[in-house]
Amino acid sequence: MQREHELLLDGVEQIRLIAGELPSLSEADRADLQADVVAFLRGTLIPHAKEEERELYPAVARQLGHPDATAPMIYDHLAIGEETANLAEANPADLVRLQELLYGLYALIRVHFWKEEELYLPLVERAAAH
Repeated sequence: MQREHELLLDGVEQIRLIAGELPSLSEADRADLQADVVAFLRGTLIPHAKEEERELYPAVARQLGHPDATAPMIYDHLAIGEETANLAEANPADLVRLQELLYGLYALIRVHFWKEEELYLPLVERAAAH
């Protein structure tokens, strides 16, 4: 999973960079980049999250001894999905809203990955070693 995150982080980093460059772009260019980010989130990142829910999270829940132990991480996935929908619906003319959504998604995803890598992966790795 860490390798997958490394590959995804290039796209996630683009979210932050796009948010910073929006003020210098035309509304049409903003709309194009907005569509690109939504396509990345819906086509790549969210399917990755669903795969984690099927593959990784049940193993982590077993390690932690409770079926709902990964619920907070699933809620992160739900929040990413909701904010992706909000981004898709945002008006490209509303620069402040676009930046708010992009920076928010960037932070949410980065912290989510951090939690998985620091908390979940060590559990799975220890279990695999035994």
